[in-house]
Parts: sequence; C-alpha cells; structure tokens
Amino acid sequence: MIRSERMETPQVIAPTCTPGHGTPYCQECAVRKSALFAALQAEDFGRLHNAIEDLRFSNTDVLFEEGEQTTAVYTIKVGLVKLDRVAVHGERRAARLAQRGDLIGMESCLPAPSFYRATAIGDVRVCRIPVEMLNTLQAQVPALRLAILEHWFRALRETDDWATLVGAGSTATRLARLLLKLANPQFQDTFYLPCRGDLGMLIGTRLETASRLVAAFVRDGLMERVGSHVYRLDRAAMQARACSSGDDPPRALQMKV
Repeated sequence: MIRSERMETPQVIAPTCTPGHGTPYCQECAVRKSALFAALQAEDFGRLHNAIEDLRFSNTDVLFEEGEQTTAVYTIKVGLVKLDRVAVHGERRAARLAQRGDLIGMESCLPAPSFYRATAIGDVRVCRIPVEMLNTLQAQVPALRLAILEHWFRALRETDDWATLVGAGSTATRLARLLLKLANPQFQDTFYLPCRGDLGMLIGTRLETASRLVAAFVRDGLMERVGSHVYRLDRAAMQARACSSGDDPPRALQMKV
C-alpha cells in the first residue's frame, strides 16, 4: 500500500510548485526543465487536468513494489528514491538512485509490471501522472513522445553508470564517488545522507563499514554536517579521494543540474 504523508522539505532544497493539481502549477514547476513536461509549450498546459497528484513520502515509504502493475509514472521533485530488486541469490541489490527531475515507473507505459521496488530515502515529493492521461496527451503533443524516450534513455544510462560508480575501487573510493553523485553544486554541494544501512547496500559493504567511513570522511574534513541528515562536501577533496589513482573521474560522477 502506497503511503503518502506530510513532511517538511529540507531548507537546502529549492522550493517546487505550490501544492496543487494540473495547470498552472505544472507550467510554473521548478523542475519542469529537467522533468517530463519540459516538452510542453505554454498552450499545451491547458490540456492538463486534475488527475496529476502532488504526493509526499517519508523515509522508507514504498512508492511501488517490484512486480506491481502500476497505472502511473512519477516525476521526482524533491529527494532521492532508491530503485532495487531481488537478485538471483535472494538478496536485494540497488540498481540506481533516482533524483530530482527523474521519471520513474515507466514500465506502466507498456504496460508491464514494475521492474524495481521504489523506496523513499529521506523526505520525497513527487508528481504522480496517470498513464491514461499521458497516452492521451502524447496523441495531442507529439513532442511528448520523444521526451518519454529521452527519459527511458536517461534511466538506462544511469543504471549503466551505477555499475561504474560502485563496481570498482576500494570501499572508501566507492563511497566518495557516491557522495559526489549525490551532492548538488546548485545548493553549495549539500546532500541528504542515506542511513548507514542504505549506504552499505548502495556501495556493496556492511553497515558498520559504511558508518566508519562516514565518520572518517567527517574527521578528515571531506564533508561536514549542516542539518538533520544533511551534509556539505568539499568537492575538490572528495574528488581527489574518489580519483586517488589519478584517472579522470567517471561519467557517473557528473551531477544532473
């Protein structure tokens, strides 16, 4: 069961639209340029209606389950969403982290069961867009079809990048790469730090190891705490830690803005 509830957005995150449905809020949304409706022109927003829901989720809330047949896609406006699935040996493995501006749940457009479980990391705010409305809008606005394909491509690239991000190097190097991925230069390189258990899953190590590394990064000045679960990193120092071999940083470290 999807559970949405009220939450407070961390101050380091830029505000999104005024809570509401459809036009004019979608046209004024702060993440519109990187989200699905970037393809729409001003006149197209009159085609939207109140089926679009502005939902809020708290840490560990599940947006949808692996294998669930959903009827909507989700645009992330605030926060992080972990996408994971059960591996062959029965353990859950993270496929990637979805961030501000990403579109998730696109399997519902086929339609097909969800390939991943989507879980909120910290406070999350999304727009839930019914596939039925999306299909109607695609017929009226052909540019929207290309936008959906572009989001499919971005998701595939991000999943491939994830293997590069956490698939090689020491545990400390993998953590440094992950934190560089999470930190947003637009907001003074601040980021929401997932719980130690999630960090361990994301970089493929034990909770205790992740906890020790975070403490070491703080002690060494690579990052500092600026709020509840919110940190700011020293990008140059963290980049040096992530690329200690002297190689160029992998493309996976490039943050979407």
